[in-house]
Amino acid sequence: MILITDLGKIKKRFGSSVITLGNFDGLHLGHQELIKLIIQRAKETASLSMVVTFRPHPLKILAPEKCPPLISIYEEKILLLEKLGIDVLVKIPFTLDFSAMEPRDFVKNVLCNLLGAKEIFVGCNYRFGKGRKGDIRMLRELGKEFGFVVREIEQVSLNGEVISSTRIRELIKNGEIEYAAKLLGRPYALCGIVIKGDGRGKGLGFPTANIASRHSLIPSNGVYAVRLFVRDKHYNGVVNIGIRPTFDAKSPAIETHIFDFDEDIYGEEITVYFIRKIREEKKFQDAEALIKQIMSDIETAKHMLSQQSH
Repeated sequence: MILITDLGKIKKRFGSSVITLGNFDGLHLGHQELIKLIIQRAKETASLSMVVTFRPHPLKILAPEKCPPLISIYEEKILLLEKLGIDVLVKIPFTLDFSAMEPRDFVKNVLCNLLGAKEIFVGCNYRFGKGRKGDIRMLRELGKEFGFVVREIEQVSLNGEVISSTRIRELIKNGEIEYAAKLLGRPYALCGIVIKGDGRGKGLGFPTANIASRHSLIPSNGVYAVRLFVRDKHYNGVVNIGIRPTFDAKSPAIETHIFDFDEDIYGEEITVYFIRKIREEKKFQDAEALIKQIMSDIETAKHMLSQQSH
Protein backbone atom coordinates (compact mmCIF):
# COMPACT_ATOMS: atom_id res chain seq x y z
CA MET A 1 0.00 0.00 0.00
CA ILE A 2 1.25 3.48 -0.89
CA LEU A 3 0.80 5.97 1.96
CA ILE A 4 0.66 9.67 1.06
CA THR A 5 0.67 12.21 3.88
CA ASP A 6 1.72 15.30 1.91
CA LEU A 7 -0.03 16.25 -1.34
CA GLY A 8 2.93 18.47 -2.20
CA LYS A 9 5.15 15.43 -2.60
CA ILE A 10 3.05 13.96 -5.40
CA LYS A 11 5.27 14.70 -8.39
CA LYS A 12 3.26 12.86 -11.03
CA ARG A 13 -0.51 12.63 -11.42
CA PHE A 14 -1.98 9.20 -10.76
CA GLY A 15 -3.27 7.69 -13.97
CA SER A 16 -6.64 6.22 -13.04
CA SER A 17 -8.11 5.86 -9.57
CA VAL A 18 -11.32 4.59 -7.98
CA ILE A 19 -11.70 6.74 -4.87
CA THR A 20 -13.73 6.91 -1.70
CA LEU A 21 -13.50 9.75 0.81
CA GLY A 22 -14.32 10.08 4.49
CA ASN A 23 -13.05 9.90 8.05
CA PHE A 24 -13.65 6.14 8.39
CA ASP A 25 -13.38 6.21 12.18
CA GLY A 26 -13.32 2.65 13.45
CA LEU A 27 -13.32 1.19 9.94
CA HIS A 28 -16.52 -0.69 10.82
CA LEU A 29 -18.42 -3.23 8.71
CA GLY A 30 -20.10 -0.49 6.67
CA HIS A 31 -16.75 1.07 5.80
CA GLN A 32 -15.34 -2.36 4.98
CA GLU A 33 -18.14 -3.09 2.51
CA LEU A 34 -17.51 0.23 0.77
CA ILE A 35 -13.78 -0.45 0.53
CA LYS A 36 -14.40 -3.92 -0.88
CA LEU A 37 -16.56 -2.28 -3.56
CA ILE A 38 -13.87 0.16 -4.65
CA ILE A 39 -11.20 -2.55 -4.66
CA GLN A 40 -13.40 -4.73 -6.87
CA ARG A 41 -14.22 -1.81 -9.17
CA ALA A 42 -10.56 -0.80 -9.40
CA LYS A 43 -9.65 -4.32 -10.54
CA GLU A 44 -12.43 -4.29 -13.13
CA THR A 45 -11.22 -0.98 -14.60
CA ALA A 46 -7.45 -1.54 -14.26
CA SER A 47 -7.29 1.37 -11.81
CA LEU A 48 -5.86 1.98 -8.37
CA SER A 49 -8.14 1.64 -5.32
CA MET A 50 -7.72 4.76 -3.21
CA VAL A 51 -8.97 5.97 0.17
CA VAL A 52 -8.79 9.70 0.86
CA THR A 53 -9.09 10.72 4.50
CA PHE A 54 -7.91 13.49 6.80
CA ARG A 55 -5.63 13.97 9.78
CA PRO A 56 -6.58 15.22 12.25
CA HIS A 57 -10.35 14.77 12.20
CA PRO A 58 -11.74 18.02 10.69
CA LEU A 59 -13.74 18.79 13.82
CA LYS A 60 -10.54 18.95 15.87
CA ILE A 61 -9.63 22.01 13.81
CA LEU A 62 -13.03 23.54 13.08
CA ALA A 63 -14.92 22.81 16.33
CA PRO A 64 -12.77 20.98 18.89
CA GLU A 65 -15.57 20.96 21.47
CA LYS A 66 -17.74 18.94 19.06
CA CYS A 67 -15.09 16.39 18.08
CA PRO A 68 -15.99 12.96 19.51
CA PRO A 69 -13.43 10.60 21.07
CA LEU A 70 -12.23 8.57 18.12
CA ILE A 71 -12.47 4.79 17.83
CA SER A 72 -9.25 4.39 15.85
CA ILE A 73 -5.88 6.01 16.35
CA TYR A 74 -3.79 6.98 13.33
CA GLU A 75 -1.51 3.93 13.14
CA GLU A 76 -4.37 1.51 13.72
CA LYS A 77 -6.38 2.91 10.81
CA ILE A 78 -3.39 2.60 8.47
CA LEU A 79 -2.87 -1.06 9.41
CA LEU A 80 -6.56 -1.89 8.98
CA LEU A 81 -6.73 -0.30 5.53
CA GLU A 82 -3.56 -2.04 4.44
CA LYS A 83 -4.99 -5.37 5.61
CA LEU A 84 -8.13 -4.76 3.52
CA GLY A 85 -5.96 -4.45 0.42
CA ILE A 86 -6.19 -0.77 -0.55
CA ASP A 87 -3.61 0.32 -3.14
CA VAL A 88 -3.22 3.95 -2.03
CA LEU A 89 -4.09 5.72 1.22
CA VAL A 90 -4.07 9.52 1.10
CA LYS A 91 -4.15 11.16 4.53
CA ILE A 92 -4.53 14.88 3.87
CA PRO A 93 -3.31 17.17 6.66
CA PHE A 94 -6.45 19.07 7.67
CA THR A 95 -5.72 22.73 8.40
CA LEU A 96 -7.71 25.96 8.47
CA ASP A 97 -6.22 26.84 5.08
CA PHE A 98 -7.29 23.51 3.64
CA SER A 99 -10.80 23.90 5.09
CA ALA A 100 -11.14 27.18 3.14
CA MET A 101 -10.73 25.43 -0.24
CA GLU A 102 -13.78 25.79 -2.45
CA PRO A 103 -15.51 22.51 -3.41
CA ARG A 104 -14.70 22.92 -7.12
CA ASP A 105 -11.03 23.60 -6.40
CA PHE A 106 -10.77 20.51 -4.20
CA VAL A 107 -12.29 18.31 -6.89
CA LYS A 108 -10.27 19.79 -9.74
CA ASN A 109 -6.89 20.31 -8.08
CA VAL A 110 -6.78 17.36 -5.69
CA LEU A 111 -9.12 14.59 -6.83
CA CYS A 112 -8.61 15.03 -10.57
CA ASN A 113 -5.27 16.74 -11.25
CA LEU A 114 -3.34 14.90 -8.52
CA LEU A 115 -5.18 11.68 -7.74
CA GLY A 116 -6.55 10.84 -11.18
CA ALA A 117 -10.16 10.20 -10.12
CA LYS A 118 -12.18 8.16 -12.64
CA GLU A 119 -14.85 6.95 -10.22
CA ILE A 120 -15.77 8.31 -6.79
CA PHE A 121 -17.83 6.32 -4.27
CA VAL A 122 -19.56 8.35 -1.54
CA GLY A 123 -22.60 8.14 0.73
CA CYS A 124 -25.75 10.18 0.16
CA ASN A 125 -24.86 12.58 2.99
CA TYR A 126 -21.33 13.31 1.79
CA ARG A 127 -20.29 16.98 2.09
CA PHE A 128 -17.02 18.61 1.11
CA GLY A 129 -15.21 21.90 0.56
CA LYS A 130 -15.43 25.28 2.27
CA GLY A 131 -18.40 25.49 4.62
CA ARG A 132 -19.39 21.96 3.55
CA LYS A 133 -21.01 23.55 0.50
CA GLY A 134 -20.28 20.59 -1.74
CA ASP A 135 -22.75 17.71 -1.85
CA ILE A 136 -23.37 14.67 -4.04
CA ARG A 137 -25.39 16.69 -6.55
CA MET A 138 -22.52 19.14 -7.02
CA LEU A 139 -20.06 16.24 -7.21
CA ARG A 140 -22.06 14.69 -10.05
CA GLU A 141 -22.03 17.99 -11.94
CA LEU A 142 -18.28 18.32 -11.47
CA GLY A 143 -17.92 14.72 -12.63
CA LYS A 144 -19.50 15.66 -15.95
CA GLU A 145 -17.10 18.58 -16.25
CA PHE A 146 -13.90 16.77 -15.28
CA GLY A 147 -14.63 13.28 -16.53
CA PHE A 148 -15.33 11.04 -13.56
CA VAL A 149 -18.34 8.98 -12.46
CA VAL A 150 -19.98 9.31 -9.03
CA ARG A 151 -21.35 6.17 -7.35
CA GLU A 152 -23.73 6.69 -4.44
CA ILE A 153 -23.53 3.86 -1.90
CA GLU A 154 -26.19 2.71 0.56
CA GLN A 155 -25.61 2.58 4.30
CA VAL A 156 -24.97 -0.90 5.67
CA SER A 157 -27.29 -2.27 8.37
CA LEU A 158 -27.08 -5.12 10.85
CA ASN A 159 -30.31 -6.53 12.28
CA GLY A 160 -32.16 -3.49 10.91
CA GLU A 161 -29.80 -0.96 12.51
CA VAL A 162 -27.60 1.29 10.39
CA ILE A 163 -23.93 0.76 11.27
CA SER A 164 -22.27 4.06 12.20
CA SER A 165 -19.20 5.25 14.07
CA THR A 166 -21.47 7.32 16.32
CA ARG A 167 -23.45 4.26 17.39
CA ILE A 168 -20.27 2.25 18.02
CA ARG A 169 -18.81 5.01 20.20
CA GLU A 170 -22.00 5.02 22.24
CA LEU A 171 -21.86 1.25 22.73
CA ILE A 172 -18.21 1.31 23.83
CA LYS A 173 -18.82 4.16 26.27
CA ASN A 174 -21.67 2.13 27.77
CA GLY A 175 -19.57 -1.01 28.08
CA GLU A 176 -21.61 -2.87 25.44
CA ILE A 177 -18.46 -4.16 23.84
CA GLU A 178 -19.87 -7.40 22.41
CA TYR A 179 -22.40 -5.56 20.27
CA ALA A 180 -19.80 -2.94 19.35
CA ALA A 181 -17.55 -5.78 18.14
CA LYS A 182 -20.34 -7.06 15.87
CA LEU A 183 -20.63 -3.65 14.21
CA LEU A 184 -16.86 -3.21 13.99
CA GLY A 185 -16.26 -6.71 12.69
CA ARG A 186 -13.65 -7.23 15.43
CA PRO A 187 -13.21 -6.58 19.18
CA TYR A 188 -12.59 -2.99 20.23
CA ALA A 189 -8.88 -2.57 20.92
CA LEU A 190 -7.12 -0.08 23.14
CA CYS A 191 -3.36 0.37 23.13
CA GLY A 192 -1.13 2.20 25.53
CA ILE A 193 2.09 2.34 27.48
CA VAL A 194 2.51 0.37 30.71
CA ILE A 195 3.18 2.80 33.57
CA LYS A 196 3.97 2.49 37.26
CA GLY A 197 0.93 1.97 39.45
CA ASP A 198 0.58 1.95 43.22
CA GLY A 199 1.56 -1.73 43.44
CA ARG A 200 -1.69 -2.64 45.17
CA GLY A 201 -2.54 -5.42 42.72
CA LYS A 202 0.76 -7.17 43.34
CA GLY A 203 0.20 -6.82 47.07
CA LEU A 204 -3.12 -8.60 46.72
CA GLY A 205 -1.49 -11.43 44.78
CA PHE A 206 -2.65 -10.30 41.35
CA PRO A 207 0.03 -8.12 39.71
CA THR A 208 -1.37 -5.68 37.18
CA ALA A 209 -0.06 -3.68 34.25
CA ASN A 210 -1.38 -0.11 34.48
CA ILE A 211 -1.99 1.37 31.05
CA ALA A 212 -1.75 4.98 29.90
CA SER A 213 -4.13 4.71 26.96
CA ARG A 214 -3.37 6.27 23.59
CA HIS A 215 -7.10 6.07 22.85
CA SER A 216 -9.46 8.73 24.15
CA LEU A 217 -12.45 6.37 23.88
CA ILE A 218 -12.49 4.22 27.03
CA PRO A 219 -15.18 1.61 27.85
CA SER A 220 -17.32 2.31 30.91
CA ASN A 221 -16.04 1.46 34.38
CA GLY A 222 -16.08 -2.22 35.24
CA VAL A 223 -14.28 -5.53 34.85
CA TYR A 224 -13.76 -7.09 31.42
CA ALA A 225 -12.51 -10.36 29.99
CA VAL A 226 -9.80 -9.39 27.49
CA ARG A 227 -7.13 -10.65 25.17
CA LEU A 228 -3.81 -8.85 25.05
CA PHE A 229 -0.93 -8.46 22.63
CA VAL A 230 2.33 -8.18 24.55
CA ARG A 231 5.84 -8.55 23.12
CA ASP A 232 4.52 -10.10 19.89
CA LYS A 233 2.45 -12.72 21.71
CA HIS A 234 -1.23 -13.05 22.63
CA TYR A 235 -2.42 -13.62 26.20
CA ASN A 236 -5.72 -13.77 28.06
CA GLY A 237 -6.52 -11.57 31.03
CA VAL A 238 -8.91 -9.31 32.91
CA VAL A 239 -9.03 -5.53 32.97
CA ASN A 240 -10.49 -3.28 35.63
CA ILE A 241 -11.41 0.22 34.51
CA GLY A 242 -12.35 2.74 37.17
CA ILE A 243 -11.39 4.53 40.35
CA ARG A 244 -10.84 1.48 42.64
CA PRO A 245 -13.47 2.54 45.22
CA THR A 246 -12.44 -0.11 47.77
CA PHE A 247 -9.26 1.90 48.38
CA ASP A 248 -10.90 5.32 47.92
CA ALA A 249 -8.70 6.07 44.93
CA LYS A 250 -9.71 9.25 43.13
CA SER A 251 -7.99 9.00 39.76
CA PRO A 252 -9.31 6.60 37.10
CA ALA A 253 -7.06 3.73 36.06
CA ILE A 254 -6.89 0.91 33.54
CA GLU A 255 -5.43 -2.10 35.36
CA THR A 256 -4.72 -5.33 33.50
CA HIS A 257 -3.97 -8.70 35.05
CA ILE A 258 -2.37 -10.88 32.37
CA PHE A 259 -2.77 -14.64 32.84
CA ASP A 260 0.38 -16.77 32.89
CA PHE A 261 2.65 -13.76 32.54
CA ASP A 262 5.37 -12.51 34.86
CA GLU A 263 7.66 -10.09 33.05
CA ASP A 264 8.68 -6.48 33.57
CA ILE A 265 7.02 -4.50 30.78
CA TYR A 266 7.13 -0.96 32.19
CA GLY A 267 7.44 1.56 29.39
CA GLU A 268 6.34 -0.90 26.72
CA GLU A 269 3.24 -0.68 24.54
CA ILE A 270 0.54 -3.33 24.83
CA THR A 271 -2.84 -3.76 23.14
CA VAL A 272 -6.00 -4.80 24.97
CA TYR A 273 -8.87 -6.42 23.03
CA PHE A 274 -12.17 -6.18 24.93
CA ILE A 275 -14.14 -9.43 24.65
CA ARG A 276 -16.92 -9.35 27.27
CA LYS A 277 -17.90 -7.31 30.29
CA ILE A 278 -17.95 -9.33 33.49
CA ARG A 279 -19.42 -6.87 35.98
CA GLU A 280 -19.67 -3.25 37.08
CA GLU A 281 -17.04 -1.74 39.36
CA LYS A 282 -18.05 -1.92 43.03
CA LYS A 283 -16.72 -1.16 46.49
CA PHE A 284 -15.87 -4.07 48.79
CA GLN A 285 -15.81 -4.13 52.59
CA ASP A 286 -12.17 -5.12 52.79
CA ALA A 287 -9.21 -6.52 50.87
CA GLU A 288 -10.24 -10.10 51.63
CA ALA A 289 -13.63 -9.63 49.98
CA LEU A 290 -11.93 -8.00 47.00
CA ILE A 291 -9.46 -10.90 46.62
CA LYS A 292 -12.35 -13.36 46.63
CA GLN A 293 -14.10 -11.37 43.91
CA ILE A 294 -10.93 -11.08 41.80
CA MET A 295 -10.52 -14.86 41.93
CA SER A 296 -14.13 -15.24 40.80
CA ASP A 297 -13.60 -12.66 38.01
CA ILE A 298 -10.55 -14.56 36.76
CA GLU A 299 -12.47 -17.84 36.60
CA THR A 300 -15.37 -16.10 34.84
CA ALA A 301 -12.98 -14.51 32.34
CA LYS A 302 -11.27 -17.82 31.60
CA HIS A 303 -14.64 -19.43 30.93
CA MET A 304 -15.78 -16.55 28.72
CA LEU A 305 -12.57 -16.51 26.73
CA SER A 306 -12.66 -20.30 26.25
CA GLN A 307 -16.02 -19.83 24.51
CA GLN A 308 -14.58 -17.30 22.06
CA SER A 309 -12.85 -18.26 18.83
CA HIS A 310 -9.35 -16.78 18.51
